[in-house]
Amino acid sequence: MSIIVFAGPTIRKETILKTLPAADIRPPAKQGDLYLATRDNPKIILLIDGFFESVPAVWHKEILYAMSTGIHVYGSSSMGALRASELHSYGMVGVGVIFEKFAHGEWEDDDEVALTHGPMELGYPSVSRAMADLRYDLARACEREILTPSQAETIASKLKSLWYPERSHDTLCSYAEELLTQGKMEQLSSFLKTESQSLKEKDATVLIKQIADIDLNNVPPKTINYVLQENDAWQTLINDVSRSRLTKVQVDLPSHLSPEHTKDNIFQSKLRALALEHAEDIGIEYKPWVRLAFEKVVSQWGCVTEEGQIQFEKVSDKIVSLSLTTEQFDRWIEREALLMAYADQIEIKPEHIADESLLRQGAAPPHSALETLLKE
Repeated sequence: MSIIVFAGPTIRKETILKTLPAADIRPPAKQGDLYLATRDNPKIILLIDGFFESVPAVWHKEILYAMSTGIHVYGSSSMGALRASELHSYGMVGVGVIFEKFAHGEWEDDDEVALTHGPMELGYPSVSRAMADLRYDLARACEREILTPSQAETIASKLKSLWYPERSHDTLCSYAEELLTQGKMEQLSSFLKTESQSLKEKDATVLIKQIADIDLNNVPPKTINYVLQENDAWQTLINDVSRSRLTKVQVDLPSHLSPEHTKDNIFQSKLRALALEHAEDIGIEYKPWVRLAFEKVVSQWGCVTEEGQIQFEKVSDKIVSLSLTTEQFDRWIEREALLMAYADQIEIKPEHIADESLLRQGAAPPHSALETLLKE
């Protein structure tokens, strides 16, 4: 994984993937998410959207920590622009008009980029409109000579006085009606319906295109000129968010069951660890697979008759012989179930099958045979 993007209402996931097809797109960031992202060792993190009121916002120290580990962190459009304006002197890279306005002190309030929106499942539909986008609407209306600069300033002042969830094109028009003739009002309404653009989305698009031009194979680790102070508050954050990542099926098995530390065993163990971690991160439901996992394990233990009947007494004896408690066995089965559920959702491509086949054969098959393998 080279690029992680935190985005939601500002720019659609599908739009990002058209330019960055290999990017890991995550929901708007809340406190702790940037730290957790560092655990996946990306080369670049793009912070576009983040939560403001409903949950604690992204902490500055998370970003400083990410950069201290060699990760390049970029910000734009919304929460990303805010944090980049606050941390650009430490190395966070800001991109876009909104970042520049915050960085130069023209804008200071978080509510310039705040809005209310619907759930992720519906694509984060906007319920209100960000002040930054409304200002952009007004500026473009001035360019079209629909509004005068004085009229735009008056409307912007009234919109700014509102609580951010109340800001919208409808409220903009209600204030404009007090200032415009009927003809100009019709022009403004038509303009907002057919030609309105989001400055936040434009800035995000600029950032995405800029990152697409980077050769990820030749990106050196981020270097910093500060020392990160890991105080009690930082340790508390790490403990809190790390605990949220723990799977329900964590289990400490008896120490005498530790496998021989051969290269093959370590390699396979690392693959299992990564698979479990990713399965936990994306929230795969494993419970429907518990029965299948149990059947798989007892079959490998030889506790099944020729007719396929489970010999529970043998299973019990095996558990005792391995010094497993009932809880340890149950939780271990749940972990196997999680792996099976995860494997069921992973797409297997022909080259993956070919890799395993070649490894088992010890040599590449004839060219024609390889072609046949890839077509299967």
